[in-house]
Amino acid sequence: MDDGSVLETRMPTPQGVKVSGGLLPVDVEYFNFGECPICLVPGPLSREHVPPHSIGGNVRTLTCERCNNEVGSRFEPHLQAWYERSLGRVLISGGDVPGRRNGGEYLYRETPTGEFVLFQTGRSDPNFDRMIQSGKIEITFPAFNDKAFRLAALKTGYVAACLIMKEVPRTERATAIRAELMAARDRDRGEDYELSALAQSIQVSRAAADPVPGEIALVEMTAADGSRFFAVSFNRVFAVDWPLDPIFILEPESPDLSGTQP
Repeated sequence: MDDGSVLETRMPTPQGVKVSGGLLPVDVEYFNFGECPICLVPGPLSREHVPPHSIGGNVRTLTCERCNNEVGSRFEPHLQAWYERSLGRVLISGGDVPGRRNGGEYLYRETPTGEFVLFQTGRSDPNFDRMIQSGKIEITFPAFNDKAFRLAALKTGYVAACLIMKEVPRTERATAIRAELMAARDRDRGEDYELSALAQSIQVSRAAADPVPGEIALVEMTAADGSRFFAVSFNRVFAVDWPLDPIFILEPESPDLSGTQP
């Protein structure tokens, strides 16, 4: 802090249904499919980070520039905001400063006792300190875009699943996922849309474990009710339900991971 003291904080405690799981023995390395795994255009040349580079991903394959850049720029920032627990572009009003001013971006954290803390990042209006010192401010920020977040998670989970399988499947389910991602890619910016039932059914979970940057793993999860399902784990921080057709069961060979599914 400014006075030299240390404020202990942590990522917000995950909310939802508790699940546990174990890593399965699957190697996820760089693999060139010879075609874009999303639109199937041959000979892609754009380096694809899985998960996105903004949340610690590495180059794992190649996609075409349209699928990489358009899907990435439109939807992946919303996955990053969810991953970092960021409030996005904050506007602040208060004191004798007229109007609402740019407050920069904020990271949401909490103390060990559960009190919330906001950390400012990026640039803010020069009058920001003056507004804060007034003693009473109002903060507004954009509503979380759940649709864009889920599309980014779907893309990340789908490409990772292809990497695990080392092939681009042509099943009905895989074709439907590709069609949804391409429709999102080609949609006019600002145009409203609805997610398919398939995209809505794929859940994204947040784990309570410490992050392992760059790790991609297949995880067999056990829910509180005893049901079992597969997920693809990224950085050991979040996981996306296995998006493709059912796969055979392997035995976990690593310690359990604990997480929460929203």
